[in-house]
Order: sequence, then C-alpha cells, then structure tokens
Amino acid sequence: MTTLKGATTTRNLAEPTRPMQLSSPAADARLAWRRRVARIGSLIQLGFAALWLGRGTLATGWPGRLPIAFALVAAAVAIGVWGATRTRGLAPRPAGPAARPLERAVTIATLVQLAASFGLPVVASAVGRPDLIVGAVSVTIGILLLWLRKRLGTPGHLVAGMLLVVVPMGLAAALAGNALTAATGLATGAVLTGSAIVGLHSLDPAGSPDAA
Repeated sequence: MTTLKGATTTRNLAEPTRPMQLSSPAADARLAWRRRVARIGSLIQLGFAALWLGRGTLATGWPGRLPIAFALVAAAVAIGVWGATRTRGLAPRPAGPAARPLERAVTIATLVQLAASFGLPVVASAVGRPDLIVGAVSVTIGILLLWLRKRLGTPGHLVAGMLLVVVPMGLAAALAGNALTAATGLATGAVLTGSAIVGLHSLDPAGSPDAA
C-alpha cells in the first residue's frame, strides 16, 4: 500500500501543470465595452441629470427655486468634471473584431433611445400633456440602461433602469401639471446622478463592476 501511495505521488509530481485558461476575445471585448459605457455613459447621465434637476426645481414654485436649481446643476456638473478627470484613460475605446459587433449594438440602441426621447415629447405636447415630457424621456433612458445591463453587465444600470421606468409611471398616475414635472425631474435627476457615480466608481480598482 505504501508503494502504491508513493507511485501515485511520483506520478502526480511528474504531471505537467495545466496552464490557466485565458479569457476569450468575446469576454475581453464585453469587459472593455462595459468599462467604456460605464465611463462615457456616466458622463452623459450627469449631463441629463443637470438638465432634469434644474427643470424640476424651477417647476416647483419654491421661493428660492432659482438659486436651488443653480446649485443642483452646478453640483451635477462638478461631479461630471471630477469623474472625467479621475477616469481619464481608464476606459479606451475597444478595438478588434470581437469588439465591433458590440459597438454596433450599443450605437444602434443609443440612437433608438435618442430618437424616442425626441419623438415622445412631440407626441406629449400634441396631446396637450407637456407635463409628461420628462417622464417619457426618463422611461426611454431606463429601458436603454436595462438593455445595457443585460448585454454588457454595466454597473448600477439594473436598479437605475427599473427606477427610471417605474417611478415616472407612478408619478404620472398620481400627479399632473407643474407638480408632475417637478417631481419627475427631481427624481430622474437624482437617479441618474446616483447611477453615474456608481459607474464612475466601478472604474476604480476598489470599485465593483458587477454591482447592480
């Protein structure tokens, strides 16, 4: 029995070590586009957040709404400048055969969302409900974020996407007029700001790219 154990040990030591399995080009491309979208998408989200925070605040009727709107817009812009500076060079544009189909898919999805975000406000105004404009655009952004989460696993987009779809619909069922514009604008701006911060943080080594 001892001899068998010794022979087994000798055979195991003689066996060559299996090399670690390398990731596939498709997986590498997906990770690269996840990081690219996390950076560029977060900066775009902060731009929309500044717009909706300002518009929502101005629609509140608060006595100090103008300085408050200015402060919120300035905060969103400051976060964007900080994020752009901190993440510069961390998410270069992916290249290669495996990355091109993802780039095409992301581009098409973004163009569809932009077309919807321009078309739906026209429809809302035509039916006499301009107070639905912010909510309609928010829903299109939410759908895009959910698609990006499914396709690329982008950080923060699962929660943000669901909120951007559900919250505007709930507010539209309960409010109307300036109250709806104010509530939807502030809620959308807050969600986009939080999502952008999660995305930018995921590019940091301490960040979590798989966060919801």
